[in-house]
Amino acid sequence: MGNIKLLVMIDDDSDDHEIFDIAISEIDELFEILHFDDCEQAIKHFSTPGADQPGFVFVDINLPRIGGPECISKLQGLRRFDNPRIIIYSSSIPEQWKENLTHNGVDAFLQKTGSLSDLKEKLVALFLGA
Repeated sequence: MGNIKLLVMIDDDSDDHEIFDIAISEIDELFEILHFDDCEQAIKHFSTPGADQPGFVFVDINLPRIGGPECISKLQGLRRFDNPRIIIYSSSIPEQWKENLTHNGVDAFLQKTGSLSDLKEKLVALFLGA
């Protein structure tokens, strides 16, 4: 596993980035978060020599151009991507997708919520289970 204090969020919604940042900062200010609006930016970053390897990667299912499931496959195909915990972080997560996504390397599913305290609680449980 990479740097457990380095989190990656791949999501095209800036409001979700903000809410996530607030929740993370209230959990532990030592976390560093890299945000990418799409999969292409994340692939470009992690293809760069010397890029720090994250401990956790949060991916929205509904990304522009390259959807979340395909994005995960592409990231896992990078030789330098050092086996982070991969979490689908999305507004809706179809039940019929979960088994296939789990089989393809997704470690957890986290449904977006309007409650900051609920998000923090779920994130703490996720980090403690790492």
